[in-house]
Amino acid sequence: MNFTRVFAITRRVISQFRHDHRSLGLIFIAPILVMSLLGYVFRAQESTTIHVAIVNEDKGSGSTRAADTLVKDLKEKNDNLIVSQMSRSDAEKAVKDGTQRVALVFPSDFSQNLIANHKSDVEVVVEGSNPTQTAGAISIIGQSLFQSSSVLLRSLVPPQAANLVPQGPPIEVKTTRLYGSSDLKTIDFFAPIFIAYIGFFLIFLLTSVSFLRERTQGTMERLAASPITRLELVLGYVFGFGFFSILQAIVLVLFTVFVLRINYAGNLLSVFIVTLALVLGAVTLGILLSAFARNELQAIQFIPLVILPQVFLSGLLWPVQDMPEWLQVIARLMPLTYAVDALTAIMVRGQPLSTIWLDLTVLLVFASVIAVLAATTVRREVA
Repeated sequence: MNFTRVFAITRRVISQFRHDHRSLGLIFIAPILVMSLLGYVFRAQESTTIHVAIVNEDKGSGSTRAADTLVKDLKEKNDNLIVSQMSRSDAEKAVKDGTQRVALVFPSDFSQNLIANHKSDVEVVVEGSNPTQTAGAISIIGQSLFQSSSVLLRSLVPPQAANLVPQGPPIEVKTTRLYGSSDLKTIDFFAPIFIAYIGFFLIFLLTSVSFLRERTQGTMERLAASPITRLELVLGYVFGFGFFSILQAIVLVLFTVFVLRINYAGNLLSVFIVTLALVLGAVTLGILLSAFARNELQAIQFIPLVILPQVFLSGLLWPVQDMPEWLQVIARLMPLTYAVDALTAIMVRGQPLSTIWLDLTVLLVFASVIAVLAATTVRREVA
């Protein structure tokens, strides 16, 4: 073995990368950007603060209104609970839009039952579409209620009757889910999210590499001799790749629903429409970015910059509303965020297409704007 020749090849490879600024950026800058996003998002998830809406309908028993005392105790002894008094309708609306994680509803006979029967019910209203998030919130709220209510009950009964107080928790939590049910599994929640992610990622990769290959094989040079305009060229490729995108969306959705047996609540046609709007955006984005690549390796290098940030910020791993505000702004600029929101609303919450018109509009506008940009930057000549 001649190490001189080995080291000569090594120097050649190093020299090539030293002059390839895009590859150097992928090696050194992209990991820093990705890890920064992960760091900020994970730091935000470390907070155990829960926003709780209080609906106090307790009419009391005599001069005693036990719910007031219990709410005061929850505020003072639980730093991780941010409590807000609301009406029932406002509380449910706040839970739906995510500004409040749960709502505690004290019934009108709360004090009467607690004093007379040493036991009472509290209704916990949750959004319910994310089983893991729902279980965590109920656990924290339930533990806080049990600790505070045990002390409260002993203070309400006469000292001579203290021994008659049962040792078990005096509060029974009844859960009300605004969406979904107790049968909703984690895979049911993540299925629409993965449909969006897989569809977007694969079509973007296919389009960017395939369109680049069209340029490197001289197809663009041959088309340059024809009267076709750049916009017509881009639209032709969009419709061509879009045809296979439709087939992919059909296969992906049908396999998820009927083979994996995912529980879904909405209309499958609405799921197809949203998925199609998303993959059309992926097609136009792939065409646009392929214009800035000279080979397939450079086209693939866009994945850490285009796909990974959307994985972390679109709600695939964590709810967007739980992220720092400046990351939420970035998330709202990404098409995958709107697709995840729309597909979750349809498949998990059972909402009709009319309620997610904003998400669908954003996806269609994104695809249209990127198509126009692609038409202005597409190259007809070999790179």
